[in-house]
Amino acid sequence: MGWIEQVVASTAEAESPERFQYWSAVASLSAVVKKNVYLDRYYYKLYPNVYIFLVAKSGLRKSNPVTLAKKLVTEANCTRVILGRNSIQAVLKELGKSHSIEGGGVLKEANGFMVSGELASFLVKDPEALTILTDLYDTHANEPEWRNTLKTSGIDVLKNPCLTLLGATNEEHFKAAVPNDAIGGGFIARTLIVFESHRRIINDLMDPPKIVPSITKLSEHLKDVAKLKGEFKILPEAKMLYRAWYKEFTSMIHDDKTGTIERMGDTVLKLAMILALSKGFALELSRSNIEEAIYQCTDCLDGLQTITMGSNGKSEIKEQTAMVLRELLKREGNSIKRSGLLSKFWGEMDSYVLDRVMETLIQSNAVEVDRVGKDTLYTMKKSAVDLYTKFKREVN
Repeated sequence: MGWIEQVVASTAEAESPERFQYWSAVASLSAVVKKNVYLDRYYYKLYPNVYIFLVAKSGLRKSNPVTLAKKLVTEANCTRVILGRNSIQAVLKELGKSHSIEGGGVLKEANGFMVSGELASFLVKDPEALTILTDLYDTHANEPEWRNTLKTSGIDVLKNPCLTLLGATNEEHFKAAVPNDAIGGGFIARTLIVFESHRRIINDLMDPPKIVPSITKLSEHLKDVAKLKGEFKILPEAKMLYRAWYKEFTSMIHDDKTGTIERMGDTVLKLAMILALSKGFALELSRSNIEEAIYQCTDCLDGLQTITMGSNGKSEIKEQTAMVLRELLKREGNSIKRSGLLSKFWGEMDSYVLDRVMETLIQSNAVEVDRVGKDTLYTMKKSAVDLYTKFKREVN
């Protein structure tokens, strides 16, 4: 069991959605590894820093996983943990200072873990905040330093900045923190939106849980990961899988105003590095690392569409059903994965509409469903294919 899975298992009796625990653990690993490891992308070095938003309605216990991540990274004691209500200028000042580590050592570079249980209150409203965070995300572009010059505050100089961001918010506060004019500005393209609408379990906590996270024990792995340095290598099977997925995924791109899909290739590789560090200390990307990273990252596209676009406003699903059927008919074996459909019809339907479409097709005995790893495979039945072919032939 990898470290991320250990964190998720240790919170099994908590009401917070399981994916929130998963992604908070991902952010914790990202924060402690900083720029110590990288993947050579030939034109640039790719570092495993990530920006993650956990989005859910109020009362869904979304802040608990964030608090756990904050405690784990603080206990690991190897990077700045920036929390509380801050202006972007205050954050820059903090990152620009040398920081003493308890027990010895000094942090001279601008590494930091920005973490908040309520994102909207984290950064005091500032039209420049998201622009600056967008700029700082691309760590390879800010070597050996990043400069911010303002007439009022002078010059901020950050040495080799590397930021990881983990925030939680509800849909309304998300809109306040990320206004509409910032949706297409590049910040959201660099951010994984993890949207959930249901609790993991219902637990009144009248009795103590059988297991609770041990901050001390769990932080030991983070301390070990923080000591790693060097370049990641992609194993041959992992390279083949990524190449095949990347070619298919990029060919499916539709109207994406956020720019997320254009950056998905690098996002998958960032997560793959983090997953490898969850499993052990070898700087190698395996096929399983790439496979899980593809699934988890593309799974976030649904949340992104829900939050930034909302419902498509259509009361009927006739058009979407026809789109799915046409896609199944032209596919080899008349099959396609759920993730493939959501990517293909980005902007046309979200997971809720797709669920309605597939339920209709399943009930009409036109489609059958199978599991392929963590994904779902839809296959059009031969009888349905024959019926459509016959109908089309008769019409023509």
